This record gives sequence, structure tokens and C-alpha cells, in this order.
Amino acid sequence: MRRLLLEQIPVKVAEEWDRSQVGNLQVDLVAHCGQSTAGSFLWTVSTVDIATNWWEGEPVMDRTQGSARCALDGIRRRLPFRLREIHPDNDNSVLNHLLVDYCRQNRIALSRSRPLKKNDNCWVEQKNWTHVRKLVGYHRLSGGLQYRLLKDLYRVWSLWRNYFQPVMRLESKTRRGAKVHRRYDVPATPYQRLLASGQLSQAARQSLEQRYASLNPIQLRQQIEQRQNELLRTIRRRETSPDLARKLTPRSVTSFVTQRAAVRLPEEMT
Repeated sequence: MRRLLLEQIPVKVAEEWDRSQVGNLQVDLVAHCGQSTAGSFLWTVSTVDIATNWWEGEPVMDRTQGSARCALDGIRRRLPFRLREIHPDNDNSVLNHLLVDYCRQNRIALSRSRPLKKNDNCWVEQKNWTHVRKLVGYHRLSGGLQYRLLKDLYRVWSLWRNYFQPVMRLESKTRRGAKVHRRYDVPATPYQRLLASGQLSQAARQSLEQRYASLNPIQLRQQIEQRQNELLRTIRRRETSPDLARKLTPRSVTSFVTQRAAVRLPEEMT
């Protein structure tokens, strides 16, 4: 059944994308498992628009097909542009019959990466580090409280990144001997790139400009730091709890050996 499903979904590599068309979304799942994959923990559905680098993230309580589909539906409704295409990897939590039916019902194209080829999903793979790991680190997150805190943090974080943080896009690469010379375009925020695309309706453009005018970058940064500290306090309480001090047994030796060291959040955000 899995093989038949994959045969219905076309493979798309990085060179095949129209990088000027707004609405093509790459999708990936990020695990908040700490140093063990045993038990239940939170996941982040991370998405990025290829043309504008507009990012949205949504936490899920578990790695199930229904949770991933609901998270994608919430992200679609928050996007300030029409979603044209969804491009996940081959993770069966995202790429499944539920997603195929959802895309068909909402007239969204669907493609996928090649197995074990992360470069096919390079835009979202990059955001997994800059927008997820650098924000919350490699701590183990689980439970309803941390889910709500992470969800609230992502809401503010996406506003900060999309409206006020400029990004550069690679325009060309030329090799001269052993060196590769890269040329980038002029830095611009995802918000600026979206306005400059000319692919928004007048109503959508006005709504976006009004949202931008209502935001204060200093207040957003303060809210981000406040929510980071709240999340850090819950992590510390859980790590020092006697009931949760035991080490979780990994699901496999391979997963245990390949785990990365935990990245800690700052002691105090100033």
C-alpha cells in the first residue's frame, strides 16, 4: 500500500522549482525528544515558502497522521497567500492518504522528495536549524503545558522572523578551480519579498500592510524572550523532578549513538 501511494506522488528536486512563484511550501517534522526517542514527546511541523522564505511552525503532541494534517491545515489558514503546492519528504506521518485527500479537496498540488535526499527539501531543512533549534534547542518537550507554551512562542516568533528579519537568497554559483563563488541578492524580509512579488490581491496586500503597521519589533522581541524563559522554567522543573529523573531507554542502539548533545536555552534572556 505504501509503495502504491508513493507511485502516485511525483518526485521533485530543488532545480525543478519555480523560485519566483509564491505558495510552494516545503514541509518537515522536527522532533523534540531530547537525548532519547523513547516515550511520547512533541514535534514541530516546520514549513517554508520557497519564493519568499515565509516560515510558519506548528507543534503537535504526537507523530500521527491526523495531527500532522491538522497542523498543516492550521498553517494554511494563517498564510497570507494561497497555498499552491505542498512538498514533504517521505515521512509517513506527513505523506499519507489523509494528506492526499486533503490536497485534492483544497486543490493543492502535492510532490515529494527522493528517499534519503535532504537536498530535495533544502529550504525547510535550513529553517529547522535557524527557526526551530536555535529557538528552543534540543530539549525534550512533552505534555499539554509545554505544547501550549511552544505554540504561543511560535506565533510571536513567526511574526518577528517574517516581518522584521531580512534573508538573502542565492542567485548563482560559479566554480573557479577548487573554490565556489556564490552570489546573493539584496537582503529583504519575507514580508518585503511577498509585497514585491506582485502575486497578492489588493485586499490581501492591504491586510498584510495593516498587520505590519500594527507590529512593534521591540515588543515582539520582549515577548519572545519572555516565552522562552517560561518554557525554560518548565523544562528545568521537569528535569529535576524525582519521577522523571530516570533515564529513558532508547528505542535502538543506533538512535542512542547518533543523538546530538542537548543545546541549552540561555539562563536569562536580557
